[in-house]
This record gives sequence, structure tokens and C-alpha cells, in this order.
Amino acid sequence: MHKIRGAAIMSFVCRGSGQLPGSGGRDAVEPGQAYRPGTNGKPKVARLGLLCPPRPDSRARREPVRMHVKIAITKSTLRIPPTYFAVAHAEHLKGSHDFRVFTLVAEIQDKSITVPITDFVPGQLLGFRRRELVMPAFMPAMTLAVRRYKPDIVHQHFGTWSRPAVEAARLSGTPLITTLHGSDVVSLANPADTMMAKWHHRNVLAASAQSQRLLAVSNYLAGRATALGMDADKIEVHYQGVDTDYFAPGAREERETPIVLFVGTLNTQKGIRDLIDASLAVWRKARHRLVVIGDGPLRDAVKEQAASHPHIDFLGRLDREAIRGWMQKAHVLVAPSQEAGGAREAAGLVVLEAQACGTPVLAYRSGGIPEMLDDGTTGLLAGEADYSQLRDGLLELLSLGDAGYQDMRGAARRFVVENRSLAVSAEQLDAHYRMVGARA
Repeated sequence: MHKIRGAAIMSFVCRGSGQLPGSGGRDAVEPGQAYRPGTNGKPKVARLGLLCPPRPDSRARREPVRMHVKIAITKSTLRIPPTYFAVAHAEHLKGSHDFRVFTLVAEIQDKSITVPITDFVPGQLLGFRRRELVMPAFMPAMTLAVRRYKPDIVHQHFGTWSRPAVEAARLSGTPLITTLHGSDVVSLANPADTMMAKWHHRNVLAASAQSQRLLAVSNYLAGRATALGMDADKIEVHYQGVDTDYFAPGAREERETPIVLFVGTLNTQKGIRDLIDASLAVWRKARHRLVVIGDGPLRDAVKEQAASHPHIDFLGRLDREAIRGWMQKAHVLVAPSQEAGGAREAAGLVVLEAQACGTPVLAYRSGGIPEMLDDGTTGLLAGEADYSQLRDGLLELLSLGDAGYQDMRGAARRFVVENRSLAVSAEQLDAHYRMVGARA
């Protein structure tokens, strides 16, 4: 198991200042003690004994510690919606640190995003996909801009396309943190038998070598990264978390036909075919609506099933607010993600979003998804790609009595708020920033 550095571990050893890094003197920690970031922003203090003996004159030596750390968030491309995770922590922590996002191609349609974002490939009228084709030509410009920003930390999302961040960190001597999200680790596992595959290998390995810390979005992903040769001493698990203020229970009409919800890419890995088959198998025993939200290679096949079976509604792509609305209405969200082409789901934020809305989940035991729910309490897990278990689990959830179902709804919400919320995740990331910054 990989340790999670955040609210549960020691982050600093007091060397005599008596102040928490970034506290501005508000929270004193005596020499000989360690600061542990606690819940609700309250520090936990633990005595370290001989590791750092108290100094009699330590109170007189206290000096203010700079509260704000200047952080450059880097990513190859950024579209909001749907890629909120890249800026969610910065939005949450912007009162404590200074952030700027650097990306080669950006398309920001959500005006609520306030963190400054700079992109480098011109020609917005050409469209997002065409601009992506010329990204390599603008990497030096992004590297230079990050260096001129003079950050205290560079935080790269994804090991792939990490060259601008790696070069900026290397040339300026700035600490680098890289968050591994899954596709980057998968690319390293794949053979480097094409020019693009070789490019991804070089980028992931460079990010791994240059980074002071590698944050994996699940224990599953941390284990896979270690198995591929990444430095285990650098790897820490950092669950991304979801905004439990935004994703929250809403009004629902319990007398309506129960809604079984799918949200995701319509492909083999996401398992939409298994869900449709399970829905068809249990419909006569437990009447329900199957609502499918998303797009992808299996779009036509899903549309054909919806046309043939009136209880299936195919809605295609929807915006974030509409998706939240369906999560709040749904009786259960099903995420039958499974291995495909050597890849598994690294985390599965949609599972957390649904539970934050008080909606139980049904999922395959695949990749990092089991870490995103409490099996039997907030939802159910079926064996990976085990259709019969998925079918039986769906029938079980649709047949739950009211008291049992309400208990599961409450447990789902509590699980995310207490363990996988954006607030908890941001607190943990703040500890990473301060630890890495203090060692620079």
C-alpha cells in the first residue's frame, strides 16, 4: 500500500521558528513538535522527542513565514467543461497561494473560472482540434513563459506532454510535482513502437526523473507506476476529490420510475454494452428507466438500442449542470468500466460525483474504482467484466426497501464528504505544496 501524504501524515518538522509554514504566525508549533494538517483546517500536533529538541529561546527567534506559494499549473490542453479537475484545487486554494495555469491549447466556456489561464497556440477560430496539431511548435514559448512567471513550484498534470514543465523546472531549478492520471502510465506500459509512443515514453520518463513528487490519483495507479519502474520514494497517492458543495442531493420525486444512470464515453472500456444487457435482463422484474449520457464510438449502437426499447433514453452529451441534475434524480449510477487494451479506469470521478449527490453506485471491481466507494455501504461492486454479477447487483439495488435505500443514500454522501471531497483533497495538496516548497 502506498502512503497518502495529506491530512493523515506528518508534513513538517519544526526547526525553531515555532510557526507553521504559511501560517503567518497564527498557529504556533513549538520546536520538538510536528505539524499534521488536520480536518477543518485545524492543526494536529505530535511530539517528536529527540528528533528536534526544544530551544529555550525559540519564541524570540520566530520569524514570519511567507504564506503564499507561487504555483504554475501546467497541462498540454485544457477544455472547461469538462476538464474541471485541472483547476479545481487552484480555485479552492487561491486564497492561500498564487496560481497561474499554462497550457498549449485552451477553450474555457465556464465563466466561473477565475484562476488566470494562459495558452500559446493562436488561431481560436481554427477550432480546438486543429490547434492541437501544432502544439509542439509552441512548447518553447510555454517553457519560457513558465520561467518568466518565476513560480516556487511547477505542478504538471499528466506525464505525457510534460516537456514544457520539465524544461522550465530544470532550467530554473524550480521544484516539479507531476500528477499521474492514468493514461500517462498506460502509455509508458505500451511498447514504444511508433513516433508518438516514443514521444510519450520520453515525456513520462522525463517527468518522473525531474519531479520531486509524483502524485497518483489512486493506490491502484501508484502500484502500476511503481511496477513500471517509477521511483517508489517519490510516489504518493492523492485522490482528486469532487466539489461536494456543487454535487449535492437535490429534490427528487420518489414515486417516479427509478432511473438507472450511465455517464461516460460510449466505448468498450466504459462497459455500456454490459449495462444495456443487464438493464434488459432485469427490466420485467424491476421496472426502471435507463438514461445514457455521453458520446463515443458506440453511439450508433446505443441509439439503436434506445430506439428498440422504450425504457432506454439516450441523451448524448450534456453540460455539467444537466449531468448533476440527472445524478440527483437517479436511483443508481452504474459504472461498468473494465480493462480494454491494457487500460483500466485510474479513479472514476463520476462515481464520486453521483455519491456526493446521494446516489448509490454499481461498478465493476476494476482499476482504481473500488477505492471510490464503500462496497455494500454506498453501493455495490461486481467482479470485473462479470456480467451476471452486474445484472444481479442492479436487481438488488432496484429492489431495496425504502429504509435500506435511504441508508445507502446517506452513506454515499458521507463517504465522499469525509473522504473524497475537493475540500479534503485540497487540504492534502496544500500539504504537498508546502512540503515540496520547504525543501527547495
